[in-house]
Amino acid sequence: MEQRIRFLLSRDDWYHQRGYWVLASALKNAGAEVVLGGIQTPREVVQTAIQEHVDIIGYRLMNAAPKILIPILFDHIKSEGIEDIPVVVGGIIPKKDEAFIKEIGVKEVFHPYTPLDVVVARVRGIAIEARSGRG
Repeated sequence: MEQRIRFLLSRDDWYHQRGYWVLASALKNAGAEVVLGGIQTPREVVQTAIQEHVDIIGYRLMNAAPKILIPILFDHIKSEGIEDIPVVVGGIIPKKDEAFIKEIGVKEVFHPYTPLDVVVARVRGIAIEARSGRG
């Protein structure tokens, strides 16, 4: 990655951790600075994003219903005035929920087995586009 981005990676549970760690490693190896949020509620994700001055938020969901957690996340994003920080979501996201969470603001949804180079390139593009929009 030519321009180093700060990526917050958070998750919703203790289980199915392999993808979380693999993605963190791939992003780091590609030159991103990865802030590992660990298991966080939507409110904690937003607070960490603010404290760490991240360019992009990544939220890994496996057990929670995205139609519940993602609107809560965006409510906290709005209340804190950080709508300029894009959000990507990965994990087990039912197709029926994908359109809904994109409508409310999720920039990209990554499903299991999405090639890492595709995820890294897309995350980088979204982060740089958002950063350039901030001026």
